Amino acid sequence: MRRILRRILFFLYLFTVIPLLVAVISQWISPAVAWPLAFFGLAFPVLALLQILFLLVFLILRSKAAIIPALAILAIWTPLIHTFQVPGWSGKQETTGGQIKVMSYNVRLFDLFGWSKQKDASGGVFKYIADNKPDILCLQEFLIQDPGKFPLSRIRSEFRFLPYEYIEFSSSAQNRKHGLAIFSRYPVVGSGLEHFPDTRNMVIYADIQIDSDTIRVYNNHLESIHFERDEFQWIDDQTDNELIPGDKISEIMHRMKSAYIRRAGQSLIVKKHINQSPHKVIVCGDFNDTPVSFTTNKIRSGLYDSFRSGGKGTGITYPNMRAPLRIDYILHSKEMVSSGFTIGKVKYSDHRPVSCSIRIN
Repeated sequence: MRRILRRILFFLYLFTVIPLLVAVISQWISPAVAWPLAFFGLAFPVLALLQILFLLVFLILRSKAAIIPALAILAIWTPLIHTFQVPGWSGKQETTGGQIKVMSYNVRLFDLFGWSKQKDASGGVFKYIADNKPDILCLQEFLIQDPGKFPLSRIRSEFRFLPYEYIEFSSSAQNRKHGLAIFSRYPVVGSGLEHFPDTRNMVIYADIQIDSDTIRVYNNHLESIHFERDEFQWIDDQTDNELIPGDKISEIMHRMKSAYIRRAGQSLIVKKHINQSPHKVIVCGDFNDTPVSFTTNKIRSGLYDSFRSGGKGTGITYPNMRAPLRIDYILHSKEMVSSGFTIGKVKYSDHRPVSCSIRIN
């Protein structure tokens, strides 16, 4: 009986290996070439956990098959540590002196339209940032409303501990403008931007002088899926025993495919710019993609993911989906050292703020 059970479990296990392999491969093949692979990358956390589960089961059954998931875990170690973090893992970095605190936050237009259903969410955003006092602050979906509740003068007053800034807008409507912003405690000595083709998304950068050193800080907002509000509501309202209509699946798949392909092209633009930087870099932003994806892997290559310097679990930064995700990042040149990666557990936006300390020299 035990032998039959082992064979059945091993047969079931084999069905997890090929999807896992495809998920890992998806990091190096652009969705513009083979977009279906990107969906396997989205499933990587579940596929990786299945390897650990089967390893434990095979060990309990004293089956020699345990060597296969053990080897699989070793083979996927790099994407695994970018997806999961346990306190005390060897990837953690330590800093001593000369640190700056960096924060990245998609503020969702300061909750202008009351999406969060939180009382005074914008006030909560400003208070959270002021309480944490970052030295460098990167904001996505940044808003100026003048006349209105959010004139630039008010925001400068809220961030008066960050006297230097670089702001670029990607769109405007009536009295509103929104885009990306970088605020800094240190002087901004250079800046620039790159608009992505056929979209309102972009990347901006600021060269920031810190003592005798200059670093380049990038702030990105890559292509989102652009679900409509009713589609988010529809996803949230589904129960486990409801069948999903075929036309709804087709529409969601089409939106995701388009976003994957656009982000892939945008990641190439960002990476080319990073490679040409004359300074060490810190790369912040809302990538709208998971750690195991072509987009994130392309931008992250050659850099260090600060999530490894103190992150816990899967580091969820976008909790408002059935499958919560980590899509907000702070990366940096490997010559720098980071520590204390933190995700703010606040609900003023659909994203959570991320921050860490970085030693420049």
